[in-house]
Amino acid sequence: MMAMRPQAPILDLFVGGGGDAYRLYFAPASSVPASLRRRLDERGDVFPVRKPDLEDLASFMWATDSPYAGHTTSNGAEIYTVGRSAVTLTVWLEGLVEMNGSHS
Repeated sequence: MMAMRPQAPILDLFVGGGGDAYRLYFAPASSVPASLRRRLDERGDVFPVRKPDLEDLASFMWATDSPYAGHTTSNGAEIYTVGRSAVTLTVWLEGLVEMNGSHS
């Protein structure tokens, strides 16, 4: 009998937009944390979210020893994490989600 190994969560996402209107998009193969899944709209995205502070993200991930990959674009940021770092990133992402106006 083969032992089953749990797969590490993967978060592969993009936060983009402009002004006060940012949206959180998950890649098709990405995990979607339960705390954020409840907020998905009919398109499968989370809207609205706050503008991401990428310096804050870098500081938070560094302080929690959670490596990640990311890069900025002209209108947002792509972020990729695996395993424990994905769980850590989820905590940071929850801070972006606007409580009023989001889907529950």
